Amino acid sequence: MKVCNIFFGESKRFVLVTSTGEPVLPVMKYLKYLDSIGKAENTLKSYCYHLKLYFEFLDKHQLNYENIDINLLATFIGWLRSPTGSVNTLHLHATNSKRSENTINTIITCVISFYDYLIRLEQFESNINENVKVQITSRFRDFKPFLHHITKSMKIDKNILKLKAPKRKIRTLSSEQIQLIYNCCANIRDRFLIRLLYEGGLRISEALSLWIEDFDINGNTITVRKSKTRSGENRKVFLSEEVMNLFQEYLIDFHLSEFDTNFVFINLTGKNKGQPLSYATINSLIKRLKNKTRINFTPHMLRHTFATELHSKGTDVAIIQRLLGHAHVQTTIQTYLHPSDEELRKNWERAKGANIRAREFSPNNTDIGTE
Repeated sequence: MKVCNIFFGESKRFVLVTSTGEPVLPVMKYLKYLDSIGKAENTLKSYCYHLKLYFEFLDKHQLNYENIDINLLATFIGWLRSPTGSVNTLHLHATNSKRSENTINTIITCVISFYDYLIRLEQFESNINENVKVQITSRFRDFKPFLHHITKSMKIDKNILKLKAPKRKIRTLSSEQIQLIYNCCANIRDRFLIRLLYEGGLRISEALSLWIEDFDINGNTITVRKSKTRSGENRKVFLSEEVMNLFQEYLIDFHLSEFDTNFVFINLTGKNKGQPLSYATINSLIKRLKNKTRINFTPHMLRHTFATELHSKGTDVAIIQRLLGHAHVQTTIQTYLHPSDEELRKNWERAKGANIRAREFSPNNTDIGTE
C-alpha cells in the first residue's frame, strides 16, 4: 500500500493504491466525499495515511475490510501498538508502544468514520459504530458544559475502544528562544510571520489565510477571516506598532513592487513565486530554523507561549479565550494555561511568607492551645 498525490489545478488530492498500482476504491470515494464537504487538505492527507495503515493490517492478515467486528478493531489496536508490528508477539518485559495513545485513538476514529460513511451509502450492513459505543451518564465526562446540573443525568455515548491517553504537557518557548528564532530568519517575510504568530496567538492556518485588507494599520489590529472554528472567525487580534511597521515594510519590499495578490504570505522565489505559502513551505522553513537555532519547536508553540504569558500576567481567562478564538473557556483552561515550575515556586513562596507573617512564629510563642 502507498499514498499517491494527484494535482487538480492548485489543489492536491490523495489516493491509496495497492502494491499492483490499483486504487482502493472505497477509500478513494470516502476521501472524495470528505473533500466535497470542505475538509482541509491536511485532513485528507492524514485520513489517507490512517486508512493506509488499516488496509496494510488487513492485507498482512489476509482479511477483507467488509468482515469487520469489534474483535478485529481490538486486534488492529494491538498491531498499532506493537513495536514489532505483530499481534502474536508476547512481550515479557515492559516495552514502549510504537505509537502514542492519542495517535491510535485518531486512527481508530478515522476507521470508524470510514465505515459510518459506507453504512450511510447502504454499502455495508454491520453497524460497527453502535457496537463500539456504550451509554453512560454525562456526569462522568471531563467537559462540563453550560447547564450541566440539568443535563448531567442524560445519557451520552462513550467509545469503548478509546485508549486512555496521558495528559499532554503543553510546551512553550522562552523569550530568549523566540528572539533567537526571530534573529535566524532569512528575510522580512519570515520575521514578520514569527512575530505575528507570537504576538497574535494565531494558528498557522489562520496566518496563511490572511489577506492584506484584514489588517487595520490605524487600529493596530487584524481580523481573522478564516479559522478552524466558527468562534475563531472574524475575531480581532491586537498587535504592537512594531509588528505593524514590519507588515508595512514587507508590503513595500515585495507586494507593492513585485506581486499582484491580496494574500499576505506568499512565495518570494522559485517557480511558485507570488503564490500563497503552502504548509509544505512552512514545514521547510521551520526545519531550517530548527537546524540554525537547535530549538525543537513548532509554529503552534508560539500560540501556546502567547496564551501562557497572558495568563501569567494576570489576564482574565475569558479575555484569553476570545483572543484565541475558543468556543468554550474550558478549552482555554485545559489546553493552554499551564503554570511553569518557576511560577509555582513564586506563588508558593508568596503564600508561605504571608502565612508566616500572619502566624508570627517566635521561640516564645506558646499560643498553641490548652487541654
